[in-house]
Formats: sequence, structure tokens, C-alpha cells
Amino acid sequence: MMTSKEPAVERFVRYGAFFYVLAAVQFITSMIVAALYYGPPSYDIQRNSISDLQASNCGMFQGSQVCSPLHLIANSSVTLLGLLLVFGTLLTHTRFPAGRSRRIGLGLLVVGGLGATTNGFTPEDVTLFGDTLTALIAFLGANLGLIQIGRLMAGDPKWSNFRRYTETSGAVGLVALILYGTDITGPLGSGGMEWLIVVPVTIWVLVVGINLLRT
Repeated sequence: MMTSKEPAVERFVRYGAFFYVLAAVQFITSMIVAALYYGPPSYDIQRNSISDLQASNCGMFQGSQVCSPLHLIANSSVTLLGLLLVFGTLLTHTRFPAGRSRRIGLGLLVVGGLGATTNGFTPEDVTLFGDTLTALIAFLGANLGLIQIGRLMAGDPKWSNFRRYTETSGAVGLVALILYGTDITGPLGSGGMEWLIVVPVTIWVLVVGINLLRT
């Protein structure tokens, strides 16, 4: 028999799943648009970082010309990504297996979301330390969270098909973060390596959001 509480829980999950999808779609779209209007010189995914899209002024920064006319869109998108990740995670938490591991995994995702939220207020050319710190919190929280959530999924048949995908997404992002931090970027360049930290988590949020909406 369905209790009066269950419909509300289902609504919360649906809202959270929608927030997940919106977080990923708006972030990807905004960054593409900001990159298209970047420059001069044009945005180079190998050379330029995500933070270059968020720089608030045009001019020389750390030896390179930086100019992002749509920096307000880029920064707002990063902040919105973080907020939607936080609220989406809180609203969908009942869909993940219960226990201490869930609190740790989803808690790390929330921390990552908070890092992204504050990163939108710390452009690199205004506060390099703030930009680096908030980005590191976002990168570590989100990717470590995915690894923990992937382990958690092993105990729930409903998530068994997502376990390896989730763990791999977090591991790829974490390894990319380590390589980026040690300046080992290879053919991807520093910009491409930074995107490799972010993209797997972003796609995971989109895929899981769609899956929750379907189920």
C-alpha cells in the first residue's frame, strides 16, 4: 500500500534528476558558447584552461593573452552547475543504497558541488589562489565521490550496470587531476587534461539524471 509520504519522495527524486540533467546540459552549452566567442586569440582546448573562459579581463595573464567576452556566462554556468549538483544529489539520495558509504559518497559529491559554486566567484585573474582552491575542492570532491558511489552500487542490483561506469568516470578524472597537477599532460595539453578532469563527471551527472527520470 502506498503511503502519503511516498509520492513526495518520488517528486523530490524527479526534481533532483531534472537538476542533474539541467546541470550538465547548461554547463556544456555555456562553455561551448563562451569558447566560440573567446579571444583574440581563439580558444585552444589544448592550450587554454576552463578558467581562461572565466577570466574577467582581457590582457596578459601568466604569460598568455586571455580574453573571454562571455566570462559572466561562463562563471554563472559554473556556479549553477555546482548548485544544481548539490540540490540534485540531496533530492535523489534515497535512490542510492543506504548506509555510511552513501553518506560519504554523496557527501563528497555535495562538497564538489560547493567547490564549483564558489569557483564561479573566483576568476583566475582576480584571485588565482581562490580559483585554484575552489577548483581543487570541486575536482577532488566530485571524482572521489564517484569512486565511492561506484563501490556502493555493487550492493544494489538496480545500479549494477552503472557500477563500473561510475568508478571508471571517477578514476579517469582523478588520474587526470594528478597528471595535471604534476604537469604531465602529453598530447592533450594542459587545457585538454583539465577538461578530462571535468567531462567524465559532467557526463555521469547527465546519464544518471536521465536514468532516474526514466525509472
